[in-house]
Amino acid sequence: MKISFVIMDCYDESTFERCMQSVSLQTAEDYEVLAVGMRDMQEISAGGITAKYISCLDDIQDMLERALDSATGEYVCFLDSVHCYSPFFGEKMSAMCEEGADMASCGYVGIQQNTLLSQVGVPLMMYHPENVTAAEFMTRCSEGDTVTVEMSNYFENKLYRRSLLEKHRPLAGEDTMDTGIVQGLLGDCGNVAVTAEPLIFVCIE
Repeated sequence: MKISFVIMDCYDESTFERCMQSVSLQTAEDYEVLAVGMRDMQEISAGGITAKYISCLDDIQDMLERALDSATGEYVCFLDSVHCYSPFFGEKMSAMCEEGADMASCGYVGIQQNTLLSQVGVPLMMYHPENVTAAEFMTRCSEGDTVTVEMSNYFENKLYRRSLLEKHRPLAGEDTMDTGIVQGLLGDCGNVAVTAEPLIFVCIE
Protein backbone atom coordinates (compact mmCIF):
# COMPACT_ATOMS: atom_id res chain seq x y z
CA MET A 1 0.00 0.00 0.00
CA LYS A 2 1.35 3.40 -0.97
CA ILE A 3 1.97 6.06 1.69
CA SER A 4 1.78 9.80 1.00
CA PHE A 5 4.04 11.66 3.43
CA VAL A 6 2.98 15.32 3.60
CA ILE A 7 5.55 17.53 5.33
CA MET A 8 4.03 20.66 6.85
CA ASP A 9 6.65 23.33 6.12
CA CYS A 10 7.32 25.63 9.09
CA TYR A 11 10.14 27.67 7.51
CA ASP A 12 12.86 26.38 9.84
CA GLU A 13 15.51 25.39 7.28
CA SER A 14 17.64 23.29 9.63
CA THR A 15 14.81 21.15 10.99
CA PHE A 16 13.12 20.88 7.57
CA GLU A 17 16.36 19.45 6.13
CA ARG A 18 16.58 16.94 8.96
CA CYS A 19 12.92 15.94 8.57
CA MET A 20 13.35 15.39 4.82
CA GLN A 21 16.47 13.34 5.45
CA SER A 22 14.61 11.08 7.90
CA VAL A 23 11.84 10.55 5.33
CA SER A 24 14.43 9.68 2.66
CA LEU A 25 15.63 6.82 4.89
CA GLN A 26 12.21 5.17 5.19
CA THR A 27 12.15 1.41 4.72
CA ALA A 28 8.58 1.43 3.40
CA GLU A 29 8.57 0.04 -0.15
CA ASP A 30 6.07 2.42 -1.77
CA TYR A 31 5.76 6.06 -0.76
CA GLU A 32 5.75 9.60 -2.08
CA VAL A 33 6.83 12.84 -0.43
CA LEU A 34 4.93 16.12 -0.65
CA ALA A 35 5.59 19.39 1.15
CA VAL A 36 2.96 22.01 1.85
CA GLY A 37 3.57 25.59 2.96
CA MET A 38 3.81 29.25 1.95
CA ARG A 39 6.93 29.21 -0.20
CA ASP A 40 6.48 30.05 -3.89
CA MET A 41 7.93 26.96 -5.59
CA GLN A 42 6.88 23.76 -7.34
CA GLU A 43 9.35 21.41 -5.69
CA ILE A 44 11.87 21.44 -2.90
CA SER A 45 15.08 19.44 -2.45
CA ALA A 46 16.50 18.67 0.96
CA GLY A 47 17.98 15.70 2.76
CA GLY A 48 18.91 14.03 -0.52
CA ILE A 49 15.36 13.86 -1.92
CA THR A 50 13.07 16.12 -3.94
CA ALA A 51 9.44 16.63 -2.95
CA LYS A 52 6.56 18.20 -4.82
CA TYR A 53 5.81 21.53 -3.12
CA ILE A 54 2.23 22.71 -2.69
CA SER A 55 2.04 26.47 -2.16
CA CYS A 56 -0.87 27.51 0.05
CA LEU A 57 -2.30 30.43 1.92
CA ASP A 58 -1.47 30.77 5.61
CA ASP A 59 -4.52 28.70 6.43
CA ILE A 60 -4.59 25.19 7.87
CA GLN A 61 -7.74 24.25 5.96
CA ASP A 62 -6.23 25.26 2.61
CA MET A 63 -3.02 23.38 3.41
CA LEU A 64 -4.78 20.16 4.37
CA GLU A 65 -7.26 20.17 1.51
CA ARG A 66 -4.72 20.92 -1.21
CA ALA A 67 -2.32 18.34 0.19
CA LEU A 68 -5.04 15.70 0.19
CA ASP A 69 -5.97 16.63 -3.39
CA SER A 70 -2.37 16.00 -4.46
CA ALA A 71 -1.70 12.85 -2.42
CA THR A 72 -2.04 9.57 -4.31
CA GLY A 73 -1.43 7.06 -1.52
CA GLU A 74 -3.95 4.77 0.16
CA TYR A 75 -2.46 6.04 3.43
CA VAL A 76 -1.69 9.67 4.22
CA CYS A 77 0.58 10.93 6.97
CA PHE A 78 1.03 14.63 7.75
CA LEU A 79 4.50 15.22 9.23
CA ASP A 80 5.59 18.12 11.39
CA SER A 81 8.82 19.42 9.87
CA VAL A 82 10.33 20.27 13.26
CA HIS A 83 10.41 16.54 14.10
CA CYS A 84 12.20 13.60 12.49
CA TYR A 85 11.22 9.99 12.10
CA SER A 86 12.58 6.49 12.57
CA PRO A 87 13.48 4.72 9.30
CA PHE A 88 10.80 2.16 10.25
CA PHE A 89 8.07 4.77 10.88
CA GLY A 90 6.12 4.32 7.63
CA GLU A 91 6.66 0.58 7.37
CA LYS A 92 5.45 -0.21 10.88
CA MET A 93 2.59 2.30 10.93
CA SER A 94 1.16 1.00 7.64
CA ALA A 95 1.63 -2.62 8.78
CA MET A 96 -0.43 -1.83 11.88
CA CYS A 97 -3.23 -0.36 9.75
CA GLU A 98 -3.16 -3.43 7.51
CA GLU A 99 -4.37 -5.41 10.52
CA GLY A 100 -7.74 -3.66 10.32
CA ALA A 101 -7.24 -0.15 11.72
CA ASP A 102 -8.20 3.15 10.10
CA MET A 103 -5.53 5.15 11.90
CA ALA A 104 -2.15 4.43 13.52
CA SER A 105 -0.35 6.22 16.34
CA CYS A 106 3.04 5.57 17.92
CA GLY A 107 5.33 6.64 20.71
CA TYR A 108 8.00 9.32 20.68
CA VAL A 109 11.28 10.31 22.29
CA GLY A 110 12.52 13.86 22.88
CA ILE A 111 15.65 15.29 21.23
CA GLN A 112 17.21 18.73 21.38
CA GLN A 113 16.13 21.26 18.75
CA ASN A 114 19.38 21.29 16.77
CA THR A 115 20.28 17.60 17.06
CA LEU A 116 21.62 16.15 13.82
CA LEU A 117 19.86 13.05 12.53
CA SER A 118 23.15 11.16 12.71
CA GLN A 119 23.17 11.84 16.46
CA VAL A 120 19.69 10.47 17.12
CA GLY A 121 19.83 7.14 18.87
CA VAL A 122 16.96 4.72 18.34
CA PRO A 123 15.89 3.24 21.72
CA LEU A 124 15.77 -0.53 21.85
CA MET A 125 12.19 -1.43 22.74
CA MET A 126 9.93 -4.40 22.25
CA TYR A 127 7.39 -3.84 19.51
CA HIS A 128 3.90 -4.66 20.78
CA PRO A 129 1.27 -3.01 18.58
CA GLU A 130 -2.39 -3.31 19.50
CA ASN A 131 -5.74 -2.30 18.05
CA VAL A 132 -8.02 -0.28 20.32
CA THR A 133 -11.47 1.16 19.74
CA ALA A 134 -11.90 4.85 18.97
CA ALA A 135 -13.42 5.31 22.43
CA GLU A 136 -10.38 3.72 24.08
CA PHE A 137 -8.04 5.94 22.09
CA MET A 138 -10.04 9.04 23.06
CA THR A 139 -9.56 8.06 26.70
CA ARG A 140 -5.82 7.78 26.14
CA CYS A 141 -5.87 11.25 24.59
CA SER A 142 -6.73 12.66 28.00
CA GLU A 143 -4.35 10.61 30.15
CA GLY A 144 -0.65 10.90 30.95
CA ASP A 145 1.73 13.85 31.12
CA THR A 146 1.15 17.06 29.19
CA VAL A 147 3.38 16.15 26.24
CA THR A 148 1.80 12.70 25.90
CA VAL A 149 -1.68 14.22 25.83
CA GLU A 150 -0.60 16.80 23.24
CA MET A 151 0.96 14.12 21.03
CA SER A 152 -2.18 11.97 21.24
CA ASN A 153 -4.38 14.88 20.14
CA TYR A 154 -1.95 16.17 17.53
CA PHE A 155 -3.27 15.81 13.96
CA GLU A 156 0.20 15.39 12.47
CA ASN A 157 2.42 12.35 12.99
CA LYS A 158 -0.36 9.78 12.63
CA LEU A 159 -1.05 7.53 9.66
CA TYR A 160 -4.59 7.66 8.25
CA ARG A 161 -6.44 5.63 5.67
CA ARG A 162 -7.18 8.05 2.87
CA SER A 163 -10.82 6.91 2.85
CA LEU A 164 -11.19 8.10 6.47
CA LEU A 165 -9.83 11.56 5.61
CA GLU A 166 -12.09 11.81 2.55
CA LYS A 167 -15.17 11.26 4.73
CA HIS A 168 -14.30 14.33 6.78
CA ARG A 169 -13.58 16.97 4.17
CA PRO A 170 -13.08 19.77 4.88
CA LEU A 171 -10.70 18.50 7.53
CA ALA A 172 -10.45 21.82 9.32
CA GLY A 173 -12.54 24.95 9.69
CA GLU A 174 -12.13 28.37 11.23
CA ASP A 175 -13.35 27.08 14.58
CA THR A 176 -11.50 23.75 14.47
CA MET A 177 -8.35 23.20 16.49
CA ASP A 178 -6.02 20.23 15.90
CA THR A 179 -7.77 18.30 18.66
CA GLY A 180 -11.10 18.92 16.91
CA ILE A 181 -9.79 17.30 13.73
CA VAL A 182 -8.64 14.21 15.61
CA GLN A 183 -11.89 13.89 17.54
CA GLY A 184 -13.90 14.26 14.34
CA LEU A 185 -11.95 11.53 12.60
CA LEU A 186 -12.33 9.21 15.58
CA GLY A 187 -16.09 9.50 15.23
CA ASP A 188 -15.92 7.41 12.03
CA CYS A 189 -12.88 5.36 12.97
CA GLY A 190 -13.34 1.63 13.47
CA ASN A 191 -10.10 0.79 15.25
CA VAL A 192 -6.91 2.69 16.03
CA ALA A 193 -3.57 0.85 15.91
CA VAL A 194 -1.18 1.98 18.63
CA THR A 195 2.33 1.15 19.74
CA ALA A 196 4.49 2.64 22.48
CA GLU A 197 7.57 2.21 20.32
CA PRO A 198 9.20 5.66 19.79
CA LEU A 199 9.07 5.98 16.01
CA ILE A 200 8.96 9.80 16.23
CA PHE A 201 11.75 12.05 17.51
CA VAL A 202 10.14 15.17 18.99
CA CYS A 203 12.20 18.33 19.24
CA ILE A 204 12.20 19.98 22.65
CA GLU A 205 13.58 23.37 23.66
